[in-house]
Amino acid sequence: MWVGNRRQFGGLILGGIVMQITKNFTTDEMACSCCNKSDMNEDFMKILQSIRDEIQRPLKITSGFRCEKHNSRVSTTGKTGPHTHAKAVDILISGEDAMRLFSIAQQHGISGIGLSQKGPHNKRFCHIDSLTPEEGPRPTVWTYG
Repeated sequence: MWVGNRRQFGGLILGGIVMQITKNFTTDEMACSCCNKSDMNEDFMKILQSIRDEIQRPLKITSGFRCEKHNSRVSTTGKTGPHTHAKAVDILISGEDAMRLFSIAQQHGISGIGLSQKGPHNKRFCHIDSLTPEEGPRPTVWTYG
């Protein structure tokens, strides 16, 4: 049973061990849907929080960290890719908000941005990552589908 608030428990939510990584993002929303690992890169999370602060709206994360097994099932990058480096998220966002996120992400040094803006609004997303040129072809922008 939950008693108290996040401040009292240092960000820990009892009954699932969900911890705050930053002011607005938790380990639960960054966890791999395959293995529940959520070891996100600290510098990337600081950038993501800065983007969240500037955009001044909640950002719904649909994919954060991915283990190699999960990434090979859902991504064309196979066993490796930005999500396996713990430096990427997919954010459910569409329309004007997606374009605003695109612009803000670039200003914060995000090196990879992918947009999927076709189909139903509840399936549209923006991928952002902070890979270095050594980790992948960066900077780059792409669209899906």
